[in-house]
Amino acid sequence: MKNLFILSIVVISVFINGCATILTGSTDIVYFDSDPEGAKILIDGLKVGKTPATLTLKRPGFSNKEVLMQLEGYEDRRFILQKEFNAIAILNFGGFVGWLVDIATGSVFKYSRKDYAMDLEAKAYNIKELQKDTLGRLIVPNNENSFFVYDEEVGYKILFN
Repeated sequence: MKNLFILSIVVISVFINGCATILTGSTDIVYFDSDPEGAKILIDGLKVGKTPATLTLKRPGFSNKEVLMQLEGYEDRRFILQKEFNAIAILNFGGFVGWLVDIATGSVFKYSRKDYAMDLEAKAYNIKELQKDTLGRLIVPNNENSFFVYDEEVGYKILFN
């Protein structure tokens, strides 16, 4: 009886392939938001939507996915989606084909974080880089969005709304 059980485990590990792909799929649902809303979401350089958005993303496999959030008048936010090993892949045991399937579909890893909410900072201008008018006054950029003007020497930052 004990030998039959061990034989069953070996047979299952050889013939059941792609456990992580079969049991958990090859995509994850990830939510993106920003304050203020309406930022473009680019993943690996391709525009995929605007915040807020719930996106179905192919699992990452061994590669990293870079996200860029852009909104006019605000600093860009760039980050890498966090991932982790998909423990279900261990069910492949010694099944070489199962590991290949999980690696090929990206299911050997999954996104560890499913929610990204970013505060976007208004663009900032160095006071030394601003132009001056004929009277020596600083010319503040004509911008419909909020922005900062800062002076590193003095250590102040002014927000224009």
